[in-house]
Amino acid sequence: MVGIQVQEVMTDKYAKIDINAPLSEAIGIIEKEDPDLILVFDGNVYKGVLTQDLIIRSHLKWDPTKAKVRDVYKPAPVVKPNDDLSHAAKLMLETDLRSLPVGESKAEIMGVISDMALLERVVAEEFGKRKVEEFMTKDVITLSPDDTVAKALATMRDHGISRIPVVDEEGKLEGLVTLHDLIIRFIKPRFRAQAGELVGEKIPPFSMKLREAMIKGVITILPDATVREAVATMKDNNIDGLIVVDENNKVVGVLTVKDLLLPISRMVEKEARFYLQLGGDASALSEFTRERIINDIKRFVDGYSDLLGNEGIIYLYIRRFNEKFRGVHLYQARMRVVTDRGVFVAKGETWGAIQAVHDAIRAIERQLLQKAELERDIRYAKRFIEKLELWR
Repeated sequence: MVGIQVQEVMTDKYAKIDINAPLSEAIGIIEKEDPDLILVFDGNVYKGVLTQDLIIRSHLKWDPTKAKVRDVYKPAPVVKPNDDLSHAAKLMLETDLRSLPVGESKAEIMGVISDMALLERVVAEEFGKRKVEEFMTKDVITLSPDDTVAKALATMRDHGISRIPVVDEEGKLEGLVTLHDLIIRFIKPRFRAQAGELVGEKIPPFSMKLREAMIKGVITILPDATVREAVATMKDNNIDGLIVVDENNKVVGVLTVKDLLLPISRMVEKEARFYLQLGGDASALSEFTRERIINDIKRFVDGYSDLLGNEGIIYLYIRRFNEKFRGVHLYQARMRVVTDRGVFVAKGETWGAIQAVHDAIRAIERQLLQKAELERDIRYAKRFIEKLELWR
């Protein structure tokens, strides 16, 4: 445990809204107050949260002039005031939220705790003296200035990431593209045009080069900087990630808030080496299907523990399509396994959510076994050949 309670860093100031309120009211709160999240209540009982990203993405499904908060909000757990900060960090990773409500129960909400407040408090201790290079992601996916917005969006989708450094031929940083910025500039305007809210405004094309669309003057940090310095830089610039460059401005890593929350979260229970983060249409799955998927992933982690490494996060994004075959929906499962041994990404698409996840897991298994074979690990040579036969 960190040894610091949630109530030490929580704030009693938070935005709230009724579950039956129009979504436009929530948009007004976001624009006026810019909170990390809005707590959603049904009367006096807490139900879930609304974030800016949830609202932005809702524009792709809902007409914001007609939608209600209940159409868009996301359930999220309540952290108790006397919980350890390591537990709060664990829940933030599992729910993919930057803030969480604090209270004794859903009827007794006292405030909220944010990831930045949590990190600021933890890095004031010994943890803050550790180096950025210890926690940064080193297998960085990059794009060039001549790549298009369409390629950036496809790369983010395929790899389950939300930011990509743009580099020149020598790997030197020239800019940054983020999913949030691309949604605001390129996707949301198209929805608004279809809904009749946008008149006479030119919408930038997906074929636009990244040199024209990327963020310039990117905030960076050196790998030998301390975690304390990194958190201060993020807070000062109101960002949740930093590009790590060497003294020649070459990209050597990416450090995000999640990268720092992970080691803190492990302090609460050492046996929980990997965290599963479900997204997309996963919340609509039946309890039986959800349990099957979670158990299958646990078996996968246990079966490949020595290849996966010591810790990590498994991001599983499930999408349900309208097409059906014999009453079963077509599903797509995109899986991204981020570990201290590397990053593994795969996709499965077939009829039924369980089978789609199975296909993604098998693809990850093949990558792990191939990596072991390439590294000439004799223990896995036979297993890799057996898997190759299975996938023919």
